[in-house]
Amino acid sequence: MPPSSASLKRKSAQESSRSGKPSKKDRPSKSTTEHAIKAGVKTLPPIAGKVDSSQVFKAFQALLAYTERKQVGKENELPLDGPGSGKDTDHTVWVQITIKQLNPERKVKPARISLAYPLLDESASVCLLTKDPQREYKDLLQEKKIHVVNRVVGVEKLKGKFRPFDARRALAQEHDLFLADERIVPLLPKLCGSVFYKNRKFPVPVDLTKKKRLPETIANAIASTYFLQNKGSCTSIKIGSLHRQTPEQLVENLTVALPQIISKMPGKWGNVQNIEVKTGSSAALPIWNCKLSEGEGDDVRWSSKDIIEHDQESDSESDDQDEE
Repeated sequence: MPPSSASLKRKSAQESSRSGKPSKKDRPSKSTTEHAIKAGVKTLPPIAGKVDSSQVFKAFQALLAYTERKQVGKENELPLDGPGSGKDTDHTVWVQITIKQLNPERKVKPARISLAYPLLDESASVCLLTKDPQREYKDLLQEKKIHVVNRVVGVEKLKGKFRPFDARRALAQEHDLFLADERIVPLLPKLCGSVFYKNRKFPVPVDLTKKKRLPETIANAIASTYFLQNKGSCTSIKIGSLHRQTPEQLVENLTVALPQIISKMPGKWGNVQNIEVKTGSSAALPIWNCKLSEGEGDDVRWSSKDIIEHDQESDSESDDQDEE
């Protein structure tokens, strides 16, 4: 008599436990996560070991409901920058992270953050910024049969045709994503100007020298989001769109992205004060806050060590003033 399916599952689980490796059944899949959230089952582990998944799901549901209410009666309104501006702030979803201590360094190269569900679909417009001559890279894209790139712009074009502010603004509005040869990335803040960076259209570096892997490189770049640490206390990272992803899928994106983002921040969890999610036109909804009480560890606003060091610095300053 052949063994039953139940006995086979028990045997597989026992073998997995003996080997110390989690079985495929133990690893939550996308569909399992979505069904668990929809059913209201609190079986999902915290995101990055700290953020409550059910609270995140409720926040995304609230953003979706708010956006749908706001869209009522707006069908006949023009976008902020006129027709064809490409802006969709109402549906773009961001995770906003506030840190405790400011970072004095300003970075030009954004860090790539992978996602469970890509931000852009096949209808997205992609522009590639390259070294000169740009014709060489247009031919290379055709040779590799890469059709997702809609336009190629060389450095000379950026210095000439797109030097006027209006021309650069029109270029930024025309495309959803900008890729750039990583060899020219240091030049781009001056060539592209503030209009790219204020609108979160900063060019994403890609390696164009490895021609054999070029299709894979560009596909991975388009499927990811990006984290660019600024010099302030608050950083926003795009993690999805209410047009393209459901609240369940947005939870999946945050689950994949948050550990990567925290690992690239100075101080990591010990420097994170709070995490919120929002759209471009909504209020920020908190999903995690550090504790305000004294103590030790990453989950408190100020550790006892920080408080002691601050008190010692204050005492030293007061002593210096008394001596004067």
